[in-house]
Amino acid sequence: MSTWLYQISPKLWNPQRYRLEIWESERWSWPVGAMSGAGQKPEPGDILVTFYSQSGGNDPGFYGWAIILEWIGESGNQLRFRPVSPSDRLKMHPWWSKEATSLSDRIRGEMKQRTLWVVPNDLVPELRRGIVNWLAGRETVDSKKSL
Repeated sequence: MSTWLYQISPKLWNPQRYRLEIWESERWSWPVGAMSGAGQKPEPGDILVTFYSQSGGNDPGFYGWAIILEWIGESGNQLRFRPVSPSDRLKMHPWWSKEATSLSDRIRGEMKQRTLWVVPNDLVPELRRGIVNWLAGRETVDSKKSL
């Protein structure tokens, strides 16, 4: 199982529209432009985290958590997914702190203008803890603790 980061362009789909239209348990299909992963493709059951970067927008952060349902790569890359809890809460209070900034930079690496990145396995626990801690009101992520 892999975890993927989908970077949403605020110019194409702004945070207000995301909050209005994206709801837990609904199914969505979004296009995928450039992606990382050294040939790896998303698979059903993988985890997807949605994200707005600080550049090009005014409300950055981690916005949602989803399950990947399908990857369609034959006629243009499409990702089908279903948002899951705590996405409805996270979109109202996106995780954006010093820790979130650092983690998003490490996930995206040198090339920050892609749509989709595979999250390195060693960063997945930090990503999960960060989201859970943020929503629980604990803004500091201690990378030595586990959930």
